[in-house]
Amino acid sequence: MNVGLLLGKLITITSPILNGRAFEIKTAPVEACYTAILSWLLSGVAAGFVLGPPRCGKTCAVRWSLKAILPALGLRVHYYEIPARSHDEVRARDFFSYLLKMVKHRDYATGTAGDRRDRLQNHLILKARASPLRTVILYFDEAQFLTFQEWKWLLNISNEAVVSGIRIFYVFSGTEELAQAREHYIERGQHQLVGRYMAGVFRLSGLASPAELQECLSAFSKEVYPKSSKKPLIEHFVDPARYPNFSLESYAPHMWDRLLECAAALEPSANPAQTTLPMHYVTAAMLRFLTSLATNVDGKYGIDILLAEAINHCGFDDFIRSTPEEPKEREAERDGRRARNP
Repeated sequence: MNVGLLLGKLITITSPILNGRAFEIKTAPVEACYTAILSWLLSGVAAGFVLGPPRCGKTCAVRWSLKAILPALGLRVHYYEIPARSHDEVRARDFFSYLLKMVKHRDYATGTAGDRRDRLQNHLILKARASPLRTVILYFDEAQFLTFQEWKWLLNISNEAVVSGIRIFYVFSGTEELAQAREHYIERGQHQLVGRYMAGVFRLSGLASPAELQECLSAFSKEVYPKSSKKPLIEHFVDPARYPNFSLESYAPHMWDRLLECAAALEPSANPAQTTLPMHYVTAAMLRFLTSLATNVDGKYGIDILLAEAINHCGFDDFIRSTPEEPKEREAERDGRRARNP
């Protein structure tokens, strides 16, 4: 096959994976996230936060967790993913219309704000009553964009759900800005809001060891994708005639070392033992490596060179440069304020 045509074919496979819309895999951080969400759901809390730096895989972790929880319980529970929006101006009509659209209600754009709110409430009640748990799950991604007014509207929805004899269980994921919003509401005395939605907090890290990276690469290579192809992902990229006995996970130690070397070169003061690898950049490096293997038809470059190039161009170095130490500084400032104002 022409290299250009082959590359085009491979991009149709890799793009959905990079965008997080192809499939989710289980890793050690994802399994820990699953355990936290399941614990919140079974203990009766109203909501929980999944926090982490950008590109660490929060969205995919929550998606995997919610998909895994339902068969684990053996019960039917409807859940909806709602990407939170940033606004210059917050209007009730637009807010409830957007939620109606995200929960797949056909009539989301008509009526007053009150009409849309009632329509949303009735829809959630209907979906919750279809479950033996009488529960519906709403997952808000990028929840740091939620305004105080939107938090209050969600609180009202939950209160009305209780009167109707159903439960709305929320999962919110976001960056450290979401944790800072939580501290802000604590300082403002918004105890009902904090106690209802912000008591459960799980911090998702990246991959923390070569063993976790190896587990991740193994799961990727075994995943059947696209489903219509009925063959593992790895078989779209690796020609067994050119690369006999190829094992993607066997490159985990080398990939780990090269990524940590990249981090150390940019942040010499960083502790390698505390460095974690965000899933996005691991995925980007892996897919670029596989694509290079597939298009290296003349064998011009060795595998080690292709892997090094993939790591150098996965964007991890830009991530390190753009990740400040501000969260720790802000945490220290908050502790100082509390000490001065008990």
